[in-house]
Amino acid sequence: MSEKINGVVGVIRTNEPETAYRLAKAWDSTSITAIEITMTVPGALSIIEKLLDEGVTRLGGGTVRTVEQVKSLAKMGAAFAVSPHSDERVIKEAVQLGLPVTPGAMTPTEIVKVMQWGATSAKIFPIKALGGLDFIEAILEPLPELKLVVSGGVQPREVQGYLQAGCVGVCMGGALWDQAITDEGNIQEITAFANRALESM
Repeated sequence: MSEKINGVVGVIRTNEPETAYRLAKAWDSTSITAIEITMTVPGALSIIEKLLDEGVTRLGGGTVRTVEQVKSLAKMGAAFAVSPHSDERVIKEAVQLGLPVTPGAMTPTEIVKVMQWGATSAKIFPIKALGGLDFIEAILEPLPELKLVVSGGVQPREVQGYLQAGCVGVCMGGALWDQAITDEGNIQEITAFANRALESM
């Protein structure tokens, strides 16, 4: 497995459970920093549990919206939970269970608040609608200690700019996989596609 230093969070959002399984299995052999399967994937928790049992690493759940989902992820040994919003109950439950959590936030007040609640980092979502890199630079200038992950419309060519600005993670989805290749089911080919995409960032 490659050294995991590139800051890319691979986000898997699909209506096909088998696609989610294959992508996570393949991405485990890449330099992706974290692999996120969203709760919108049918049977997401079962897929995550199966992958964890098979030894897939740095795997967590995304679009986490309830305390029950947090409890399930923590119980099965997931690496983290990510939310699209800021829910104090969800964040504090994750903190109590020792599950790293990254809730969604937009304003400086929201970002600071979730960090005060114990969040590991804050997901700035939707970053494209907020102004992209200019927004991040404006936030980190007075608050350089914040750990920010950006999500929502980021292009591969923009990844390095966000990381150099001080973000700890950049969420990427469709740029990391090709449906036709994934449908064929060859894990090595799925891995190779993701590696080519990562090398171009």
